[in-house]
Amino acid sequence: MRKILDRFLKKYNNDSLYFLHADMWRFELFNEKNTNRCINVGVQEPNMINIALGLASQGKKVIIYGVAGFNIYKGYEQLKFYRKTFGDNLIFVNAGANGCYDHLGVGHTLDDDKEIMELLDIPLFEPNTGKEFISILCNCIRKNGSYYIRLGWDDCKW
Repeated sequence: MRKILDRFLKKYNNDSLYFLHADMWRFELFNEKNTNRCINVGVQEPNMINIALGLASQGKKVIIYGVAGFNIYKGYEQLKFYRKTFGDNLIFVNAGANGCYDHLGVGHTLDDDKEIMELLDIPLFEPNTGKEFISILCNCIRKNGSYYIRLGWDDCKW
């Protein structure tokens, strides 16, 4: 999946689109072309959400990519209190919804993300193919608001 995302981001030419991730591999194609808009924050998911909200408050669209358990749980408070105030143009692309990271510990597991997105009033999408994923991602980029794209295997070869 991340290879599909990297190729898509390289081709998608929009100076208002930022891509943030928390130590989730290298996105070489996108980073090569857009060094200032591809930000690896390290293992700092709550700070990543704050950075994303700051960028969104300036009219930027931000894709946040990572393991669902970390991004949602660790960033929940910031999302709950500040998303509507500072910026509501976030697209969460979360890998591992099928439990492929469970063997790494409970922090990598997220079993109530659907309920959390409902509480936050963030629409949720679950694409089944790479083509469907790209279509959903394009629609989310074009629209205002925040969205949650729930993915399974991170290295899926669609």
